[in-house]
Amino acid sequence: MFLCKLSGKTRMRYALSLISALLCTQASGTTLEEAFKNGKTSGDISLFYESRHVNSGEKSVYFNDTAWAIGSVSLKYETDYFKNFKAVIGFRGSAPIYEDDRHFDTGHGRGDSTERIYKDNRFMLSNLYLEYNAYDTVIKIGRQETSFDWITKVNDGVSIVNNSISNLTLDAIWTRARGKVQLNEMFKVKKINKNSGMFAAGATYKFDMGLAVRGYAMHADDIFTGGGAKLMYDGSVSENLSVGGMAHFAKTDERKNEDGKIFEGTAYAKYKDVKFTLGYVQTGKKNGWGSLNKAGDKIVQFEEGDVMYERDVRTYYGMLSAAVQKLSIDAIFGTTEYKLKGGDDKNYRQNELSLWFGYPITDNLAAQLTFDRTFKKQPGYPSLTQVSAGLSYKF
Repeated sequence: MFLCKLSGKTRMRYALSLISALLCTQASGTTLEEAFKNGKTSGDISLFYESRHVNSGEKSVYFNDTAWAIGSVSLKYETDYFKNFKAVIGFRGSAPIYEDDRHFDTGHGRGDSTERIYKDNRFMLSNLYLEYNAYDTVIKIGRQETSFDWITKVNDGVSIVNNSISNLTLDAIWTRARGKVQLNEMFKVKKINKNSGMFAAGATYKFDMGLAVRGYAMHADDIFTGGGAKLMYDGSVSENLSVGGMAHFAKTDERKNEDGKIFEGTAYAKYKDVKFTLGYVQTGKKNGWGSLNKAGDKIVQFEEGDVMYERDVRTYYGMLSAAVQKLSIDAIFGTTEYKLKGGDDKNYRQNELSLWFGYPITDNLAAQLTFDRTFKKQPGYPSLTQVSAGLSYKF
């Protein structure tokens, strides 16, 4: 809570001072050279293609007929641990090799590829952080990949995870800025709430027999304070059959807008390599889930799912995951009823089908294919077909 009470600029100065102190601690050791020699390098060399076609409805800058392909390279280096510390640095660089329309203005540059790979962000740092790992505690300071309840993708900040107490996980994060640095999307790492950023903290406790509970709180100065709770179950019926589910509720106290809230429920059954999941999502009538997704979310399971960010949302979906020898298959179909933010009280509905396929050609070379289709044009949301394919060599 100490970092939460500090101002944005003070937090950043504190984080930078801590990094400098930790680096000085490393430099004073006698085996620092070995930590670098024993470091690990990983990365990928990839090709990626995507096309979008508006089947019916109104086109826009975002929803348009586009087709593009890129070549992309990522590289990541992490030192070995030295006195419980290690340093990590990574980057990704991408370049268009095909664009159906090289002059299309997406607002992020010219050319179809700038719809996802912004022109000014074709080369980005994906990781640049210092990690401390000891006494059941992991602390990361700097640019890092995150996967908290509502803070995802790449963030500049400080994160802490502690497992000192049996069955209890405590976590906290302060993020100053968030972006995307991945094969199919490269967005600028932008400040969240100016320099004040966002703070979140949570606790997860695992009981016997597969039951777990989680609670969390979030805060962003002058924007909102929020919190949520989850009840989770994962259990085995037999050696080959398992079942489980999750109930999740969260709400916000907004400073300038209507409060937001969300309920999410899932239930699944898994038999060997086949898993079937049913899901339901409902959001607040006036402002959807408010500012909860200011730094990302894990709620939307579809490839697109854009209408789920509107208000008074009710989404029902079914998801199937299976493996056929080496081929992995994931499919989801769902329907969403919603009202437009800033609009009248008319109900709209859009359905969506998403399919993902993955196949390892060799131990290091893998192919992926994605198909997505939204049905029934609506104001601001046309019926759309999207296809993407990728080939990655990882080392």
